[in-house]
Amino acid sequence: MSGPISAVPCPPTWPDDAALLPALEAWMGQRRWFPLKGEPLQGPLSIVRRWELADGVHDLLVAVPRAEGEPVLMHVPLVLESAAALADFTAVGEADGNAGFILPYPDTAVADRSAVQVALVDGAHHPRFWRAWAQAALAAGTTLGKAGAAAIAQRADRLRVTTAEQSNTSVVMPAPGDNPAAGDADAATGDLIVKLFRVLAPGRNPDVEVSVALARNGWERVRTPVAWTTQTWTDPDSGVEQSADTAVACTFIPRADDGFELFCALAGADDLNGPQRRRSLALARDLGETTAQMHAHLAAAMGTTPPPVPAELAAALRARADWAMAEVPELEIRLPSLRARVETVLTELAALDRLEPATRVHGDYHLGQVLNAVDEGCWYVLDFEGEPLRPLAERSRPGQPLRDVAGMLRSFDYAAEVGHASHPDWLNAVRGAFLDGYWAARPAAVNGGGPGRDSKRTTLLNALELDKALYEAVYEARNRPDWLSIPLHGMEVILTT
Repeated sequence: MSGPISAVPCPPTWPDDAALLPALEAWMGQRRWFPLKGEPLQGPLSIVRRWELADGVHDLLVAVPRAEGEPVLMHVPLVLESAAALADFTAVGEADGNAGFILPYPDTAVADRSAVQVALVDGAHHPRFWRAWAQAALAAGTTLGKAGAAAIAQRADRLRVTTAEQSNTSVVMPAPGDNPAAGDADAATGDLIVKLFRVLAPGRNPDVEVSVALARNGWERVRTPVAWTTQTWTDPDSGVEQSADTAVACTFIPRADDGFELFCALAGADDLNGPQRRRSLALARDLGETTAQMHAHLAAAMGTTPPPVPAELAAALRARADWAMAEVPELEIRLPSLRARVETVLTELAALDRLEPATRVHGDYHLGQVLNAVDEGCWYVLDFEGEPLRPLAERSRPGQPLRDVAGMLRSFDYAAEVGHASHPDWLNAVRGAFLDGYWAARPAAVNGGGPGRDSKRTTLLNALELDKALYEAVYEARNRPDWLSIPLHGMEVILTT
């Protein structure tokens, strides 16, 4: 675009869709949270619903057409700003462009439109969006008390967008500390974190539904939700009214170690029989116990259902394996006879006489979803949204608790590789400690569970861990091809034990 950029202090006009949508498509396609990177779109974007939360603050539901299946519904809040102000909303260390994008000024009264620009700021980065969001939650009554939402409105100017790579966007809303000017709710409420969901599907988001249920059930190892929002729209094809959760605010644990970073550091500093190894094993065992507690509270808060027969589960895992091998043809090149070896594992699963009762599970359980609180020395579990590549209905379905166990075992593989484990037996040692903690806590924790592991549970766990590794291969091929070797190595180990 030629010509100098003219700052527009208060842009009065929201851009029309003809100007907005092409720029929005180019911007979304480069964001970490966009799920269709590398996949050509099958037509232009369209806006399914526009909620105007405040003047110049629009919450958009955008349909992204794809080659097969239904369009992907993207949640994109935007705030109209002057072009010169865009840089003010970019967090330190954040990827270029994350805060928003520039497009021509839409006012036809401006003679030289090519010389004037405005910005559309990603709502997650803008205080005006969060103040409007908090007011919407208060008005809808989607809170556990009013103080949390009121605090967000008061502290929006202090927001901090996290820079971690993820499929959603998280924003920290810190408490005021000793700030005497803070309002009542602000001063009385601890640190908060708000998660903005990017891909929406009709129905409750598991991260909101499950977190609220666990908090009401009294489990203290989950961040307590204080407010959330649900938006409603009409499906353009069927005319059916639909709704989905769009964001949730929870209590934040500021002095805590990320589980993945912690175990990566311990792997690299491992001293075999020294204090670092002992700490690794103690933390892994405690995490196993916490996992069993999580499954107990999920069963108590959300109930259990009869499990599928083993052959049905094997058939579902077979379909997922076929999907992964079709998505990543390199798998069968790098692992000879992979399809036949997968079938052997699934045949063993199908031959079991029964499975244990199904419950709601975490669904995407790994070291990046847990925090170790520095002051309390205990684990907290985060993010119950489930695997982002799976359909929402599948993520919300009750399943076998050992699916979460399999996910965490796979995550230890990642920590060993990324952390450059100093000793080759570190991985087996921490995996074993985690399982010891889980099995020891499980008898009193899981409805229908018995003590310890047995051959049936080992067969099920192997099948679920293989399923997780195949899913990881698809994710890595799409997002981090240099990491594809990690799930490949995991599959090789699972298939040869």
